[in-house]
Amino acid sequence: MKVPADKSLVHNESYLSIVLVAGIGMFLTTLDSGVLNVAISSLVQEFHSSVTTVAWTISLYTIVICSCIVIFGRISDRYGRLKIYSMGLALFALASMFCAFSETVMQLILFRVLQGIGAAMLQATSVALITTSVPAIKKGEALGSLATFFGLGHVLGPVAGGIILSTVGWKWLFLINIPICLLCLLACRYVLKGKASPVSKHQPLNLSGSLLLSASIFFLVYGCSQPLHPGTFIYVLIFAILMFLFIQREKRVVNPIVALSLFQNGLFTISLYAIFSYGGVTRLCMVVVPYYLEKGRGYAPWQSGLMNLLLPLGMVLTSHIAGRLMRSWGTFRLMIIGLCCMLVPLLILAFLDLNWHLSIVCFMLFVYGLGAGLFQPSNIAAIMEAAGPAHQATIGSVQRLAQNVGISLFTAVTAGFLQSSTHDVWIGSRNSFYLAAAATILGILGFIVVKQYEKSKSYIRSK
Repeated sequence: MKVPADKSLVHNESYLSIVLVAGIGMFLTTLDSGVLNVAISSLVQEFHSSVTTVAWTISLYTIVICSCIVIFGRISDRYGRLKIYSMGLALFALASMFCAFSETVMQLILFRVLQGIGAAMLQATSVALITTSVPAIKKGEALGSLATFFGLGHVLGPVAGGIILSTVGWKWLFLINIPICLLCLLACRYVLKGKASPVSKHQPLNLSGSLLLSASIFFLVYGCSQPLHPGTFIYVLIFAILMFLFIQREKRVVNPIVALSLFQNGLFTISLYAIFSYGGVTRLCMVVVPYYLEKGRGYAPWQSGLMNLLLPLGMVLTSHIAGRLMRSWGTFRLMIIGLCCMLVPLLILAFLDLNWHLSIVCFMLFVYGLGAGLFQPSNIAAIMEAAGPAHQATIGSVQRLAQNVGISLFTAVTAGFLQSSTHDVWIGSRNSFYLAAAATILGILGFIVVKQYEKSKSYIRSK
């Protein structure tokens, strides 16, 4: 009896080490998305620059991640997920050091691009490390833990940024990444060595297809980051042309980046839409609520930022629970329950008024976060299950890409709603929540239709 117990202990230690290492990469990349949001005014003063210029340190970081993530997913499926993940950690640490010692704002922007490339390598491989290395019985819990790290990055980003800025200065916003990356690199070298699943060296890279996809996504996300004017639609048009060329090319190649036949799987297609809308709606909530509190209710930015933490806090609380429930409830049921939990506060917030008590708004954010924590891990699992083991990093990067594109698109549309209703704060906020509720309802209806279609197919076959 002693030997099986020892084996079980080693097995659990292996599982936890994989989750911890993969989770740290996801945590760092989300932390650095939010940590600079509170530092814009400090960086404007430090570099004697403008808000518009400094804001590029945030925008380009996101654009680069979206543009590069699928390429690194494809590369890691061929050359090794742990290898690309380790290289991403090294690049992220190096870029963080360069950012900390930037002497001009242009240097900072350039090194943030380099940091975005490292972040793309980490995000492209984090999920695949878990889905290919963690035993099936622990996979749900592992994905739930990964979603917890993701939520913690959003929770701690603004808080850590505020504390660091008020104590040791802006350089430590970047320097703090270096020891974490180095410890994680040591874990990759000595703890996870030999535990990552083998890869197929014969799988072609399809580099031209990856570059075409990356270029199309670049123009889409770049266009969304620009102020809305007629010229913006040129970027959208370029995106549409490049995406059309990409799809036509992928139909002809033997080894496409994402097999287009996957989209014949209704559950995969609607799950991909759901993570797209989830990313956008979640960012919408985290933009609209502070705007409403500051412009409509007169709260200070730090107060609205503190209240905004209730959403990712709720997400952290239920993410790990979702991982455990996946084994008994299944991914489909959890996604539906999560989306319904998210929909209720969105419908209530769609009737937002300046006379509402603050506790109502805060509670609605928290409830939304609880639903998001149930939805995200089950969605990741559903999408990853649709692809074979040889393509886990590629499909994982597509999942992250869909979420990031949703964030960019919804942010642009939300900004348009809020700016068009400058004198009526609650009108712009309401319109934003109408959009969020509609997008979520569409996801729920999509899942119901897919389920009914699958039932009807099964019934016909049984006849």
